[in-house]
This record gives sequence, C-alpha cells and structure tokens, in this order.
Amino acid sequence: MSRNVIQTTFDGFMDSAGFSKTSGSWYRITDEVITVVELQKSQYGLQYYVNIALWLRPLGEARTPKEHVCHVRTRLSQLVGGEEEQLAALLDLDVPVPEDQRAEDLTSFLTVHLGPVLEAVASIKSLREDPGQKVVAASLVRGPAQKLVAVQGPPV
Repeated sequence: MSRNVIQTTFDGFMDSAGFSKTSGSWYRITDEVITVVELQKSQYGLQYYVNIALWLRPLGEARTPKEHVCHVRTRLSQLVGGEEEQLAALLDLDVPVPEDQRAEDLTSFLTVHLGPVLEAVASIKSLREDPGQKVVAASLVRGPAQKLVAVQGPPV
C-alpha cells in the first residue's frame, strides 16, 4: 500500500523530532513521560487527525502504550487556537491542494504548533508549567494523573 503526502510528511516530521515508530504510532521515551503521537485516518473519508497521548511513568511502567490507554489524551486540533480549520484542510485529502504545497504547509504547521507541544509534555515538571498546563487543560486526564500533573503550590 502506498503512502500519501499527509502520511509521508507527518512521518518525516516525527522522525526529525526524534520519535521512533512502532506499530503505526510514534514514541518518545523520557525518564518520566512516554509521548505517543498517532496520525489517525477517519473511517468516513480521506481526513486525518493527530492524536497526542502521554503515559506518565511514575504511575506505572509500559514500553509502547497504545494511545487510548494513556493517562493524558488530546488531539492537536484542540491545541491550535483559531487555526483548527487550517489544520483540518491540511489533513484532508478531499481538499484540493497540490502535493508539494500540502507537504510544505503541513510541515510548517507542525513545526509551529506540534513542535512546541512536544517540548511542553516532555516531563512532569514541564507539564506543570504554563505551556504544559495548556496541553493538560485541553486533554482528557485519567484519575491518578490529575494529581500528578496539577500545578504544585509552595510548601506549607
């Protein structure tokens, strides 16, 4: 099966960001967080979504957790402010755009939006700081993880 421009552009971006691919998902493992990023194809058309998930290692060990079992889960579209429509168009092969232009625009979009998100979620500490807290606020956070990623106040 041949890969389309969205898949190859996304794979190139994730590879250059230092992630490794296993079973269709991209992984980065740090001491505290396993970041999982997936390009999910819609079952109804030629649209794609970028899923971002975090496995918090203090809550248990895993090697390559699936996105749906991770402690923190969101989509890139939840993190791009008012640019959801631009992202949706870039990730939709039904929107007519020349392949080279789509690849260039998608790479730029991922660099501006996904790159900083990946930095903001690299550690528990970064998740508790402003950029990380924006990701947490736009995510589904499972019970035990809520306390771990909450902003810590000064000791009393």
